[in-house]
Amino acid sequence: MRSHTTRLPAVFIGPGLLVLAVLALVPTVFAIAISLQDRELGQTDTGWVWFSNYVQLFSDRRFLNSVRVSLVWEVLTVSATMALAVLMGTLMHRCATPRWRQVLSMLFIVPVLLPRVSAAFVWKFAFHPLFGLITWPYKAITGEPLDLFADPVLALLTVAFVDVWQWGLFFGVIVLKLLETLPPQPFEAARLDHAKTWEVYAYVALPMLKAPLISLAFVKMVESLRAFDLIYVMTRGGPGISTETLDMYAFSQGFIESGRISYASSMAVLMMVASTVAFTYIWKWTKPS
Repeated sequence: MRSHTTRLPAVFIGPGLLVLAVLALVPTVFAIAISLQDRELGQTDTGWVWFSNYVQLFSDRRFLNSVRVSLVWEVLTVSATMALAVLMGTLMHRCATPRWRQVLSMLFIVPVLLPRVSAAFVWKFAFHPLFGLITWPYKAITGEPLDLFADPVLALLTVAFVDVWQWGLFFGVIVLKLLETLPPQPFEAARLDHAKTWEVYAYVALPMLKAPLISLAFVKMVESLRAFDLIYVMTRGGPGISTETLDMYAFSQGFIESGRISYASSMAVLMMVASTVAFTYIWKWTKPS
């Protein structure tokens, strides 16, 4: 009876894990195999070039630019999202009544429920240099249109703003719910010691939430790697290639410009390996003791 009980979890979990393993392993192996070839769209003749595609990447200035943009995008969106989440969560916990917390939570969840492409089109029209709701006051005052997407730095910051708007408010709701689960005794003790409000949250509340906040940051790191649709709709990598991330460049090389499937696959494999190594290192470095 005991042996039958211990095997029961494996019976239920095993098939699902097997399916997930196959779905993850087969595309990965196939992508690695393609990256070692010279396959192109519309051509049936392929050969093995082994690591030639990977060597070529490091002499490709456009690839190096896409890596730089991806790193800047990752740092910018993750740090800004977490900062906004902590700020909004603590403000709602400190200033809002329980009823208003519920109302604000419902409103802050709406952005993340919107399809990313729909949100991108709405914001792209809002930032339109002639008719945009956000840029119109500048045009009305100065008489000149404000084209935020024409400047490389402002274009990236504008798209990052939309990403932070969509996820920062939602994460703020999560931070609020985490604060509501904390025991009240540490807060009362800090106030008895005449701690200021910001000190209560900075030195008492947030350190108690270190582990879940780190987990939220990792979720946002993974999500920021999947911002292809948002950037593509709003800027298409422009102006020039100033907002072209690594996945956008791989897509362009594989399906839009030259049809170099193997070259694009080598970028995808390199991105997968680099992300896995980086996330593993960061997780071990930030893992609570």
